[in-house]
Amino acid sequence: MKPYKDARVLVTGAGSGIGLELVRQLYPHTKNLLVVDYLPGHLDTLREEFPDIEGMILADLSQKEGNEPILEWIQSNWKRVDYCFANAGKASYAPAADQDWANMEQLFQLNVHSPIQLGLALKRLFPAHPLRHVITSSAIAYWAIPGYSLYSSTKAALLQWADCLWAEGDGDWLTLVFPIATATAFFDAAGPNIPRSFPMQNPQQVVKSMLNGAAKGKKKIFPSVLFKSLVLINRMLFFLKPLTQRLELNKLRKWATTAPSK
Repeated sequence: MKPYKDARVLVTGAGSGIGLELVRQLYPHTKNLLVVDYLPGHLDTLREEFPDIEGMILADLSQKEGNEPILEWIQSNWKRVDYCFANAGKASYAPAADQDWANMEQLFQLNVHSPIQLGLALKRLFPAHPLRHVITSSAIAYWAIPGYSLYSSTKAALLQWADCLWAEGDGDWLTLVFPIATATAFFDAAGPNIPRSFPMQNPQQVVKSMLNGAAKGKKKIFPSVLFKSLVLINRMLFFLKPLTQRLELNKLRKWATTAPSK
């Protein structure tokens, strides 16, 4: 954790799940933290658990102007940003025909536009200082799971944007993280009693992998060695992906028969 000693670190979606665990693992090494969340109660909890954090911002990153208060605070208080963990995001779970397409623009703003725009803005603010911009993507960007058509499309969009940036030779500052299902309350917001995918990691493992990979400047971080192996093995044993998708489809169908109607 030496690279994080007194580093200036921004964490979005800091009030729960992976974001909260990021703050917990960073806090012993630096108090120069700017944490962002959209719920006042989450910020209250952060303030109570981490009283010496330098900055806290209430911001809804699903809105086009969501990044503005973050950038304004940074311009007023810091002369550099060492690490930005653009972790805020939201899932949506239902059969494809029933996804929350009415709010598609907000979901893309939150999951795709906001982290991209934030990273580019920070690069423009401090062009002479190296930035490591870490975006939480998802294993679902590689491995489609029935029920997550809208959510997976946002994560696939992030991956394709990043691949293009890296191909242009202008992405040494960018890292994408591809966690599998994580044992947090994150997916509870996607729908009532949604089925959990297998396998599942705990957030402590995911964040440890994120911090180690970001400190080393990795472009892609796969917290689950099992998932990375499955992606490679599936190129030869091509039945693995359809088999897991079939199992997840059965879960979706069973969930759809019991889920309350909107």
